[in-house]
Amino acid sequence: MLGDISFRNYKKNDIHGLALYPATMVAPVQNIILQELLKSEDIYSVLDPFFGSGTALYEALELSPKIKLIGCDINPLAHLITKVKLQGLTKNIKKDVEKLKYYLDNIQIDNYSFHNMNKWFRSDIIDSLKKIRQSIMLIECKKNRLYFWSILSTFIRKYSNTRSSTYKLHIKDIDSIQRMKNNLIDDFLTSVEQNISKFTISSSNVKLYKKDSLKQLTKFKNNSIDLSISSPPYGDNATTVPYGQFSSLALHWIDKKDLVFDGWELNNYSAIDRRSLGGCYKGSIENETGSLLLQPFLDNISKSKQKKVISFFRDYFIFLDELCRVTKKYIVLTLGNRTVDGVNINLTSITQEYLEHNNFRNIYECDRDIPNKRIPKLTSKVNNIPVFSMNKEFVIIHKKIV
Repeated sequence: MLGDISFRNYKKNDIHGLALYPATMVAPVQNIILQELLKSEDIYSVLDPFFGSGTALYEALELSPKIKLIGCDINPLAHLITKVKLQGLTKNIKKDVEKLKYYLDNIQIDNYSFHNMNKWFRSDIIDSLKKIRQSIMLIECKKNRLYFWSILSTFIRKYSNTRSSTYKLHIKDIDSIQRMKNNLIDDFLTSVEQNISKFTISSSNVKLYKKDSLKQLTKFKNNSIDLSISSPPYGDNATTVPYGQFSSLALHWIDKKDLVFDGWELNNYSAIDRRSLGGCYKGSIENETGSLLLQPFLDNISKSKQKKVISFFRDYFIFLDELCRVTKKYIVLTLGNRTVDGVNINLTSITQEYLEHNNFRNIYECDRDIPNKRIPKLTSKVNNIPVFSMNKEFVIIHKKIV
């Protein structure tokens, strides 16, 4: 159906390179999947319940400009980046860039601060970030202002004192912090100017929710979405990809008035991850089908490690139930199989069987190597046995049986 989907040479030189975000889907893969499904029958609405940086939703827009786009993500930074990509810029963007440059040359540094600012940023970097922050806040056009924030989010991470080798917050050694050259303002402005040309399409037929997907999906009507496409978490964020922790430094600097922000998100660095899918223990799995599918894996995992697996799958099966309820035609998922306590948990096969149980027939499956990873292939050792990270991802397509 799809042919080779490795796309080893794909570089984010397109709009998907706008801002750094963890573990994003590969745009060409989503594009060819959507191409196949959109030409097979009429698709009027697309849902991504964990939209992240908006890859799938943008690719759907590119293929079908009038399609209704619906997305959900609990992370304010994900919401910001995706909104910018889908709503585009105004015709006055270049004038606003010139205003931004003027403000940067003339702004007086204010006294803005937050907890542990000096831990995560060198003092001269703080001054540069304050200049940029204040300058963006002076831009009147919100659409263009959000664009500047999304560009800045990448450089907040790049010029912080945290290591770039992991998505978690880990302080660099002193020498690395001191060696860093402060080209922050020039790098930011260069990126602002270079990325403008990537905005060629936009849509007003978009509804993005900055919500817990489990709660938001319950509000959708039965069979109200033609096609659902997503890459859900492969386990609890804290021990897989800590999207919230990754985003926290940027969220401290971005003006909260320009975020969909409730306040709890920055209670601590793990607040978003703890409220995400499987982030906290809510009891045993209530679903009999799900319990039976997971039990063979739990039988080989020590009691001390079972709790986090149960926490994730309890939420995950609820999510799948809701996804099946609201989806009218197709479900497309990109998945990875994580290892816990030396046991490889086959999330892909569990998901396939669960969807089949919920009247979604598998019509396609394939896998692809993950050629470029932030997380090393060998992550750690447990009892002197190497623990390998995920090196493949799996794409499954299921069609609803009417």
